Amino acid sequence: MRSPLSIALLALALGACASTSESAGGDSLTAHVGQYSPAPTGIARPRVGIPSFSVTGANAKQEMNEVAADQLSTLLVRSQRFNVIERAQLDKLLDEQSLGGNVRPGELAATGEVRGVDYLMIGKVSNLRTKVAKKKRGFGLGKVSGLIGIGAADYEKEDIEISTDCGVDLRLVSPSSGEVVAANFSEYKRTDSAAAVGVEILGWNADASADLQISDDDYGKILRLALDDAVRKMLPDLDQFLVSTHTAD
Repeated sequence: MRSPLSIALLALALGACASTSESAGGDSLTAHVGQYSPAPTGIARPRVGIPSFSVTGANAKQEMNEVAADQLSTLLVRSQRFNVIERAQLDKLLDEQSLGGNVRPGELAATGEVRGVDYLMIGKVSNLRTKVAKKKRGFGLGKVSGLIGIGAADYEKEDIEISTDCGVDLRLVSPSSGEVVAANFSEYKRTDSAAAVGVEILGWNADASADLQISDDDYGKILRLALDDAVRKMLPDLDQFLVSTHTAD
């Protein structure tokens, strides 16, 4: 029969193995972002520009409007269905053609042909709410009877859970006519560990009652996950449209 001390040491060893495994598997969700089904064969890729988004909600910040647009630009490039115009280049095109007022964050305010762009992808992220919680579980050495001198050194594994809830509205629009040629609105709701999402938590070493937060940079990862989910859901409509109207000669 194993002694209480050997049981405790075994628990520590198992805990160390679990931590290593989780670290190796960290960022597992974002690893698959941008990996989509192949584009339909024979399509001619139209030129698409992505203006600043409108991001609203309890955790929204002004800079997220540009972050979301940049994230979607990367995802559309990865989809291999469009030639994506950089946001800075799009702004330049609009200014040169005196069309800067036609496009506002999350909306096409006025129609007008934009030379150099076939379509605009208008995007909104609404009701963005992110909750970070600390959940304790594990094995406490202080609970093993018969141990001497280490009763106060409880071993606890702390999980950080991130819950995200938002709506994502994507519309592929012809700027000259205002026609919406493909669209998708979906709700994104997910709860995952911080390790799976690959974000750093501010206040990790604080006590259990501390207000845990996500860094501004890591909000970009959360937006990328939500946008990736929306793009996947929109792909069937996009492919149907591209096949019907942009088949290469």
